[in-house]
Amino acid sequence: MATFVYKVRDRSGKIFTGNMEGENRNSVISRLREMDYYITSVIEKKKNILFSTQLQIFKGIKLRDLTIFYRQFATMVNAGLTLVNSLDILTEQVENKVLANHIKAVKSDVEAGSTLADAMAKFPQVFSELYLSMVRAGEVGGVLDEILNKIADLMEKEFALRQKVKSAMAYPSFVAGAAVIMSVFMLAFILPQFVGVFKQFGGELPALTQFFVTLTILFNRYWYLFFMVFAGLVAAFLAYKRTPSGKLNLDKFKLRAPIIGEINRKSAVSRFTRILGTLIKSGVPILEALQVSSNAIGNLVISSAVLGARTKIKEGQSISGPLAASGVFPPMVTQMIMVGEESGELEEMLLNVAKFYDEEVDRAVEKLTAIIEPLMMAFIALTVGVMIIAMYLPIFNMVNLIQ
Repeated sequence: MATFVYKVRDRSGKIFTGNMEGENRNSVISRLREMDYYITSVIEKKKNILFSTQLQIFKGIKLRDLTIFYRQFATMVNAGLTLVNSLDILTEQVENKVLANHIKAVKSDVEAGSTLADAMAKFPQVFSELYLSMVRAGEVGGVLDEILNKIADLMEKEFALRQKVKSAMAYPSFVAGAAVIMSVFMLAFILPQFVGVFKQFGGELPALTQFFVTLTILFNRYWYLFFMVFAGLVAAFLAYKRTPSGKLNLDKFKLRAPIIGEINRKSAVSRFTRILGTLIKSGVPILEALQVSSNAIGNLVISSAVLGARTKIKEGQSISGPLAASGVFPPMVTQMIMVGEESGELEEMLLNVAKFYDEEVDRAVEKLTAIIEPLMMAFIALTVGVMIIAMYLPIFNMVNLIQ
């Protein structure tokens, strides 16, 4: 008897994890299905599983690594190579050694008679539930090469979207960092020299200058306290972020924040409609597709709305109605979904919505960049200006002392 670690969801979408003993993985899956659970992953508990997970976290597998893997895998399968041969070649070609080790393990299971989806499901930290559902549908429908190409397309678009958002935030982050470094340099090296000269004339420092001088002295003496307070605030924020209420409130803020909230909402809508459309087009049942796509959205507010809609759909309602009632999705999205349902082309309509919102995200990012650049310049000018005023105020007073 072996012990298996499972992760499942009930009919309401609530996640459960635990351990179960069984003769093999399939027997555990059968028992979980008899309990009416939707299975996310079932992994055999091994002695080195903790070390393997830590190794994965330490080295990391980037989205770009997985994108290249799926694209090459699709190309090889489409060229007529067997799964085993394709995985064997990929083991040698993949640059990321952690990913290569996982591919090697998947190949061994496929050689032993396991399906590709079941073999990949043993590594949920690498192969997500979203792509496993597509792979499983591709194997059942005999169109695995097409599905792998769709996965690669999906991941490339996801990678491109992330890069756009990162690019938009790179310049503001660089400018803010430069302003902080400049301020620290002026406080630590330049301001004390001005203050030393001024004190020789017996004058009192202006209030603004005295404030910065006191701040510098405190930092020099108790710098460790500053770092402890900063680390404590970061730790408290991360702990709050892990709580259900904290994650929900942060996700609400992400959607409501000025300018950036628009980008977050549009990118989440784009991700949801593209994934749902791709899953339905790949042959995944609508209820399972909604469950999987809700987990891939990346925002708890929108995910909850999708799961709520899924419950109503199980009761016989349409997709567009519950989504519109949630108030989370823009009216255009729900109207186009309704048109897709009525015309029988729901998957195509969802992919069109995703394409439209990709373009909307591009425009929103350009708008963000156009607004942030002057704001950052104003921020630097204000920061440096205040520091210069604090340094030159004593000089102006020094003239009065000399007179």
